[in-house]
This record gives sequence, structure tokens and C-alpha cells, in this order.
Amino acid sequence: MNDQLPRVLIVDDEERIRRLLLEYFEDYGEFRLVATESGEAALQALAEEPADLCVVDMRLPGMNGEAFILAAGERRLCRHFLVHTGSVDLSLSEGLRRLGITEKDVFFKPSDVERILGRVREIMEGGE
Repeated sequence: MNDQLPRVLIVDDEERIRRLLLEYFEDYGEFRLVATESGEAALQALAEEPADLCVVDMRLPGMNGEAFILAAGERRLCRHFLVHTGSVDLSLSEGLRRLGITEKDVFFKPSDVERILGRVREIMEGGE
């Protein structure tokens, strides 16, 4: 594994979605990928090694996605965040906006994984 590749963490409680994103991103070999099923597990994974970008479901058991993003952002464990949610009524809170999350970073399920990959690439290339 190339330690120079950007580290991307996928946080989603639905195994099918985690696997879909992992397998799709793996096909390109551009990232070091990690996936967890909860915000708590994600914080633990980030404590071991921070990530360059996290793709986060908002509806997680226990700690929800927003709480995870705010905690990880406050601790500087992840540099960038994308929101991947089934909540069609999601509006970005001030806390999420302060971390640099914009409408371009929100993807509603079911979403086109190619669009998510495109945004990840854009961020990694510095085109935030």
C-alpha cells in the first residue's frame, strides 16, 4: 500500500453502501481506504491515523453524522468532509459550514458514486 496516497474514511452504517463506495474507489487505486459503521468507530480509526477526507452518512446509530464531523473537525482528525445522506430535508448547520462544508459537499442517497468520486478528486487536487 502506498502511504503517500490520500487517506479516505467512509462512515456509513449500511454495509451495502460502505461496500459500494469502497469497491468503486478501490478500482481507481488513488486512495488508502478505510470504512466504519459508526461515528464512534470512525473517531477511533482517526485517532490511530487521521484522514484527508471523510465521506459521512448523517443517520448513524449512536453518534450521528453531524456530531461525528464536529468532533473530528474540532480534533483536526480529518481535513475535509463530504456528507452522504438519505435525509432530503438536510440543511447545513453553522458548525458544518465553519468546517468548510458547502452544498457541493452534500450527496443525497441514492447518489451517483462517480459524482462523489469527482468531488473527492477535486478536493484532493486543491479545487475546494
